[in-house]
Amino acid sequence: MKWKARREAFDAGFYLSHRSSWRACLLQHSEPRLAKLEPRDEGLSLQWGDGQETMFPWFWLRDHGQDEASLDPDTLQRRVDTFEISHDIRGLESRLLDEGAALEIAWQSSSTPSRYSADFLAVMAGLVPSGADLAPQVPRRLWSKCDPLEVPSPLAHDDVLDSKTGLQACLERVHALGFAVVEGVPTDDSAIERFLTRIGYVRTTIFGGLWTLSAEVRDHDDTAYSQQYLEPHTDGTYSHDAPGLQSFVCREFDGSGGESILVDGFALAEEMRREAPDHFETLCSVVVPGRYIEPGVHLRAERPAFLTQADGALRQISFNNYDRAPFSLPPDRMTAFYAAYRDFHARIIERANWLTIPLRPGMALVFDNWRLLHGRMGYSGKRVFCGCYHNHEDFESALRTVTAEAENSPGPN
Repeated sequence: MKWKARREAFDAGFYLSHRSSWRACLLQHSEPRLAKLEPRDEGLSLQWGDGQETMFPWFWLRDHGQDEASLDPDTLQRRVDTFEISHDIRGLESRLLDEGAALEIAWQSSSTPSRYSADFLAVMAGLVPSGADLAPQVPRRLWSKCDPLEVPSPLAHDDVLDSKTGLQACLERVHALGFAVVEGVPTDDSAIERFLTRIGYVRTTIFGGLWTLSAEVRDHDDTAYSQQYLEPHTDGTYSHDAPGLQSFVCREFDGSGGESILVDGFALAEEMRREAPDHFETLCSVVVPGRYIEPGVHLRAERPAFLTQADGALRQISFNNYDRAPFSLPPDRMTAFYAAYRDFHARIIERANWLTIPLRPGMALVFDNWRLLHGRMGYSGKRVFCGCYHNHEDFESALRTVTAEAENSPGPN
């Protein structure tokens, strides 16, 4: 499939190459085919080959045409002017094309009919998985003491750097487990930069793009630049758009201790949802401010500890007691917040919920900062890391793209 055609499949929310694998593992669907059309006052009723029915409003159909007059085939930007569509628009004639693989609708207000593929309409109806989903063939695996996880064997740096399958394996592991460990990373500046930019666009913050983390380097007024124990937390609670991913590469280590700590915040939040729903709802609703202050810098942002999507699924954990700014609520609300906050904290610091990873020179850790909390055991000696942040949307884009390319590839790459 050529890139242009693949982009059209992306916009339709459906990877054409995933039909068989997705349906086999998820819904056991056959190819989407339309069998019958029934125009109604409120919209067009579609009957599918398997007997299911879907109703699409006329206005929505006019606004979502997939033909070139409605959608630019190169940029995938909408050409139809939504605001010029009459609120009471109705199709003049509707007909099936290509044995139900497509739909065409003629409109009184336009000389050009609108066209839609059955694939696109099936996705919009929720009958098949969406290409906007992240690696649906690799579901998330939440882990905690209730469902322990052993740290998987590290991935090889050369595979991640030089092959699409290696990069896909790394990104899918971050998606599924929240993290990936990579070994064999050269520790010179240029090699580290090549590896980290392979993972995703490096985000520039007050710490720079790529930064050095060590007790010997005091570039910023942050507890991370010390040898002491760091309690598990998420970064960027003081940023309106907290970093999505964080990557560390160990450059030097000569000492004892200093193991990296990971905690699956999604797993613990879901346990709280089941066991203490009042606490869960409190942490979804109370807005908590975060701040970062040093000479010439005063960052501040606020959001709940738990952000959820429209369907209730967890989207982001924000928890950093080091950087929490002062705030107050009415007494009963403040009491409820502290009870819920203490509950989540108790789950976080319970070591049975931890994974500890001793990173040594040439090892890298890439993790989802919106899902996992990370910390560090105290240490003695010398420990030098190179780190950076990545945007979550860039990670998601890379995962969708590399997955689609792998499905469309005729062989190993």
